[in-house]
Amino acid sequence: MAGVSRAEIDTDVKCAPHKFYDMMKYSLHHLPTIWPEGYTDAQILEGDGTCEGDLRLWTYILPGTTEKVTVRARTTKQDDENMIIVLAAEEGSDVRAHFKHFTATVKVSPKGDGSLVTWIVEFEKHHHEVPDPHLYLALFNKLTEKVDGHVHKDSICKGEIETEVKCNPHKFYECVKYSLHHLPTIFPEGYTDCKLLEGDGKSEGTLRQWKYKLPGGTEERTVRARTTKQDDEKMVIAFTAEEGSTMHELYKHFTAIVQVTPKGDGSSVKWTVEFEKHSDEIPDPHVYLELFDKLNEKVDEHLHQK
Repeated sequence: MAGVSRAEIDTDVKCAPHKFYDMMKYSLHHLPTIWPEGYTDAQILEGDGTCEGDLRLWTYILPGTTEKVTVRARTTKQDDENMIIVLAAEEGSDVRAHFKHFTATVKVSPKGDGSLVTWIVEFEKHHHEVPDPHLYLALFNKLTEKVDGHVHKDSICKGEIETEVKCNPHKFYECVKYSLHHLPTIFPEGYTDCKLLEGDGKSEGTLRQWKYKLPGGTEERTVRARTTKQDDEKMVIAFTAEEGSTMHELYKHFTAIVQVTPKGDGSSVKWTVEFEKHSDEIPDPHVYLELFDKLNEKVDEHLHQK
């Protein structure tokens, strides 16, 4: 088409390509919920919202502006195999006040453990003074980030285990906070080595490397865990596994959170595991909850003997 120009933007996202594509294919009417600052309303005018030929009406706000504008966008192409969707602005769209032709194409491709999302805008201006649609690329880039955050959040699973221990809650919490480098002494069957890689060993940001064996196993594994949260008032500490950890072969994301609360004359210690699998075939990390349960018992015995 003569006079048609093209601009594009790439964004790396964490979620699996088919999950991102399915979100774009089936759930674009949820944009006002996913990103209410960007999209304030969405309506399906024609079709079922999942097929070529569908027509939607969106109300949105471009980045850096406050004015609400609308677009009547028809799905003119939907290629499930190549994960491509094309949306064309029709008459009645505010964008058509500046552009004779405006089409947005989204393509999702695998990249590493996540995806690459490419937005391509093809446009024809009414006259040369009309600026290129950089604000629309910024809008689509932010949309991609918001959808990724939404999908990624939904893909995070949780498991937890709670153990009653005899010792005072503050003593148990302080042992977890200050003395985790002693685990190879306290629980040598489970933890064989511990090194402090970054930080002072008692603050947020601290990075440690542990070598450990899972219950029922003999293989020595490694985890590089950073203290990502430490709330002394609520007695909560969160450890997030970083690159170089054995568990990253199975899980894209793995965070272990320990919380200590008073209970009777002793304490209740709850471990919560937040994880995202590389694939549905990977088992839930019940064996890690068993490890943390045993760790609770060993730390309690150690403190009770003192």
